[in-house]
Amino acid sequence: MAEIFFSCQPIFDNELQHWGSELLFREGLENKFPSIDEDTATSRILSANFLASNAKQKLTRYIVSFGESSLLDEIPLSMPSQHLIIAITDECSPTAELVSKLRAYRREGYRILMDGKVINNEWRNYLELIDILSISMERDNPADWEYTISQYPQQVFLARKVEKQEELEAAQSYGFALFQGYFFEKPQIVRSEDVAPSVMSLLDICIIINKNPDDIDTLAKVISKDVSLLYKVIASANILAKTKTSKISNPRQAVVYLGVQALRRLVSLLIMSNLNHQHAAQLQNAALSRATFYSMLSIEDKAFNADEAFIVGAFSLLDVMLSKPMADIVAQLDLSNDVKRALVNKEGIYGHLLQMSHDIDQANWNGLVHWCNQLKLSDKSVLKDFEAARISTADITASMQV
Repeated sequence: MAEIFFSCQPIFDNELQHWGSELLFREGLENKFPSIDEDTATSRILSANFLASNAKQKLTRYIVSFGESSLLDEIPLSMPSQHLIIAITDECSPTAELVSKLRAYRREGYRILMDGKVINNEWRNYLELIDILSISMERDNPADWEYTISQYPQQVFLARKVEKQEELEAAQSYGFALFQGYFFEKPQIVRSEDVAPSVMSLLDICIIINKNPDDIDTLAKVISKDVSLLYKVIASANILAKTKTSKISNPRQAVVYLGVQALRRLVSLLIMSNLNHQHAAQLQNAALSRATFYSMLSIEDKAFNADEAFIVGAFSLLDVMLSKPMADIVAQLDLSNDVKRALVNKEGIYGHLLQMSHDIDQANWNGLVHWCNQLKLSDKSVLKDFEAARISTADITASMQV
């Protein structure tokens, strides 16, 4: 597991209602700029905030900064347009390629933010692409912007560094519509846990996409072998889903829904995040072993589905990996009620599997026999499947070492 820190500073509208928040990557609890490059910082924020925390929270807008590389690689498309405001860093120049990408983002519904100084530099010919212009009150007098604001009614102006009541009132009177600063609230440093997919899994996905992008089954198989990647792919599919007729609850469904391009963007984001931490390897291996074990069982019950059993096993240790309550984690995913009941409360047929696994791990053979009787299974057959799953998982993880 890796700890991810980011600064979260709220932004308010003219009625002083919470409009959204700006996210900035931090290396620890101190609110200072990190010593890593912009693209890596951005990718870590997106991975931790959208894919490893509660993506369905009430807050609807995040401002996240993107450098040229991330923009050209279409990393913002990994996140829903209704939640993401794309802030373009000062280092970006309006090249033909970048301008084309920004037009594409606008067509997809994303809003774009830039510093107000672009009005007077090479970006001034592309202001129609910019929805929000930010002005630092530490640097500029808001009165100096009154005429400019009146000349650009299509843009929203954000006043940053608002420190005092009189500064807020002045900015409001001159036409600013959004406000951010210590007058409202100091930025909070948020700590999040993120679990790294295996680097080899990510590279395998890249190879398959490049060589045979239509091989859905192989993509799903590779994703299923890495618990963290499986979680992030399914989470991403559900986050991006605007309308669904059925739940996205297994890797094949997620790959089909995302499509090759979206999957490639997601993998690029995870690679850029530098998620090569292997602290959770033992937990991931244990979860994969459970998933394999459950899907191998021959249970004659109409409530049992091997794909759902696999997901239950794969996600059964995510609360430990992410240091979050299991109820919060499953709330992000459109899993079936049977899967949710099992993961959260150990109820139902899949809950019985989780309790049986626990008894096997604890060498509680009386407990094993009890659950085998409940599931109408032979305890000898179950232990044989358990050992086969353990060996299979060991073989898989040995091939994924980096």
